[in-house]
Amino acid sequence: MRPSAAEVARTLARGRLGGVLRFADGAPVTGFHHATDRIGRPLLLAAPGDGLAARLRASGPAEVRLTVDDVPPHRGAPSLGRVRLSGILLPVPRSATRPAVLEYARSRPIPELFDVGDRITMHRIEIDRVSFSRSGAAEAIDPAEYAAAEPDPLHECERDLLDDLARHHMAQLGHHLRHLLDAKGTAYDGTPRVRRLDRYGLVVDLGDAPAGPGRRWLRLEFARPVSGRHDLAHLMHPILFHCHHSSDGCA
Repeated sequence: MRPSAAEVARTLARGRLGGVLRFADGAPVTGFHHATDRIGRPLLLAAPGDGLAARLRASGPAEVRLTVDDVPPHRGAPSLGRVRLSGILLPVPRSATRPAVLEYARSRPIPELFDVGDRITMHRIEIDRVSFSRSGAAEAIDPAEYAAAEPDPLHECERDLLDDLARHHMAQLGHHLRHLLDAKGTAYDGTPRVRRLDRYGLVVDLGDAPAGPGRRWLRLEFARPVSGRHDLAHLMHPILFHCHHSSDGCA
C-alpha cells in the first residue's frame, strides 16, 4: 500500500513546509506562517509588517491559491510533489479563534500562536479546489476526500529517521534487501540508500542502472501502516536486529 494523493496533499499542506500564497493578481506572498486544521483547511497567521498583512489590508476577503512544494530530506531524494489549495481567505471569527489556535498547534506549535488575537490575526482558507501534481502529472482531488485523509505522522521526523538508518542500520538493511532481491532472481551487491520514508514503507536508491543511464528505485512496503515513530521502531526491529528473518516487517 502507498500513500494516496489525498494523504500526500494533506502531508504537504500541514505546515512543516513553506507555502506561496497568490491573490487574484497572481503576485506571490511568502514569509508567513501557516498550518492546517483537523480537516485540512489552511490557517494563516498575519503579523504587522509582513507581506500577508499588507495584502489583507488592501483586499480583505478574497479568492486565493496556496501552493506548497515538497522539500526532499536530502539531495537526490525523489520529491513527493506539489499541492495547490484554492478557496476564499476569510478571518477566523473571534469565537472560533481559541479552537483554531489549538488545531494550529497540533500541526505546528510555534511561539507566534501566543499573540493571535492581539498583534497577530488568523485567517482560514475555505477550500473549494485541491490539485496535486507529481512528476509532471496533475490531478484534481475531491475536497471531501482531501478533508478525510490524514497527514503522514512520520513526515516531520523523516530526515532524522533516514539519518539514523544511514548511520546505524545500513548493514542490516542491505542484508535484508539482498535477500529480497535474491529471492526474485536479481543479483545486487551495491550499497542501498534509503531516500524516503512514510507510514507505508521505504523508497530505496539502488544506484545507477547497469544497462543504461538513470537510477534504480525500489519501494519496500511495511506489513501495515505505522502510527508514529515508536510504532515504526517496533515494526522495523525484526529487520534491523534479526535480519535472518528477512521477510518480517516488509511486504
